[in-house]
Amino acid sequence: MSINDVNSPQSTLQSPSGNLLAKDNDAPSKERRSPSPPYSIPMKSNDKNPPTPNDSPRSSDTSVSTSVQRRQRLSTLLIIGVVSFLTGVDYAIILPTAWGYLKTFTDLRADGIIMGVLLSGFALSGAIAGLIFGHLSDVGVSLKKLVLIGVGFKIIGNILYFIGISFYVVIIARVIAGIGMGLVPPILAEISRRSTSETRTQLLAKILACRQIGLFIGPCFTIAFKSMNFEFAGIRITLHNAPGLFMAILWITIWILTVFFFFDVAKPASAQKKLSDGWNKKALCYAWNTATVTCRKPVAIVLLITCFIAYFNQAALETTITPFSNIQFGWKELEVSIVFAVAGIEITLVYIALHFITKKINDQTILLFAYTLLSIACLIGVLVLPFAKVGSKKYLPIFLLFVGFDILALPLIAVTSTSLFTQQMSYDQQGVGQGIQRVFVNGAAVLGPLFAGALLTETWIMISALFILGLLATLLIILIYPSFLPPNDDDESSALLPTENKR
Repeated sequence: MSINDVNSPQSTLQSPSGNLLAKDNDAPSKERRSPSPPYSIPMKSNDKNPPTPNDSPRSSDTSVSTSVQRRQRLSTLLIIGVVSFLTGVDYAIILPTAWGYLKTFTDLRADGIIMGVLLSGFALSGAIAGLIFGHLSDVGVSLKKLVLIGVGFKIIGNILYFIGISFYVVIIARVIAGIGMGLVPPILAEISRRSTSETRTQLLAKILACRQIGLFIGPCFTIAFKSMNFEFAGIRITLHNAPGLFMAILWITIWILTVFFFFDVAKPASAQKKLSDGWNKKALCYAWNTATVTCRKPVAIVLLITCFIAYFNQAALETTITPFSNIQFGWKELEVSIVFAVAGIEITLVYIALHFITKKINDQTILLFAYTLLSIACLIGVLVLPFAKVGSKKYLPIFLLFVGFDILALPLIAVTSTSLFTQQMSYDQQGVGQGIQRVFVNGAAVLGPLFAGALLTETWIMISALFILGLLATLLIILIYPSFLPPNDDDESSALLPTENKR
């Protein structure tokens, strides 16, 4: 991620304490005279006697301040990227082995409902936590504190998953780990606040790409765990519970790094909201009413509905692919992990391509193309599945084509729908706005696995329903397409980027 993509044009001479995400290079003075953001954002410094705006600027002090600012900004952005990366690893490392893990506690046979409950519980807790974390971000709680809290829940959840006394403990563990996903809305909200409508899609693509790289790396660890079978502290470590221990260690590491190397953006006292004021009943009602009024706009409604459909499709596919491929092709964890790894590579390449595509093509056009592609993918499944026989690999290439098209469409939808939705929210409601969108995303992730698990033996009916939903989403985007507005360069957040990043 480019460090200069997320910044503020505050001058070092004007504010020697700087800005966490401020640009400190020697840009021409004309470009530095850009509009001021809603408030001046000084950097919290670990120095005992940091320079103040009233100090006489000295070249040596400015040089030291600039060096500290750059290191702090870089370390903070790296931690945000690693957190996003680990959320992907956490998901991908669990998914291929969860089915086998649950079967060690109970005879599931062809019933996929328990698998659906496992994935749905993770998504449900993430949806609720996302709303709470998003509002906390809007009322002034530091992003560092939210990250520490979210990562803490990840640590507890993965430790319980590793212990796994019964399948009830495994499900509860994933529910607790899902609370950690509540830190996603405040992170995305912070990115949205610090970007223009023109650069927002590229920045969101970079953050979301980190997660997709994690989805690619995760199954590779599953392959490494395949031969594990030994005891540690009285607990037998196998392919199924090793991911819990491994992720707990990684999350503990990032928690420690966050404590020492994550630096918050400090607001002046005049611009801060007291947490008690922002968390009372009146403030909560105001935040909710403001967000819901915005979400009544036709464009916002369509974006939320179609976003739900896309993630519902993804959740159903992820729930089905492991048991379906096991029944249809006789695949085990290794083959499924390879498919997820290849899918991760494909998605990562799409995110890289998005960085260049969004400079030439607007978000709504990309979104319409993605839903069309998603409908075609489901149509392939509808046409082929009736002819597939259990145990036959005749239609394996077509199955992989269906999965490939489906996965190609999803990152395009994830980035563009998020970017377009942020443009519907006001500057100070980005956290709640992201929380609302994550409710729809996680709601789809709750219902999708339950739907797919219940129809695991009726795959054709499931795929047909997904095709109808995909077609509906495509038609809705076509109907609302003329209502999408061009990017507005005069919004509040545009002042948070230097001139060269707005071009």
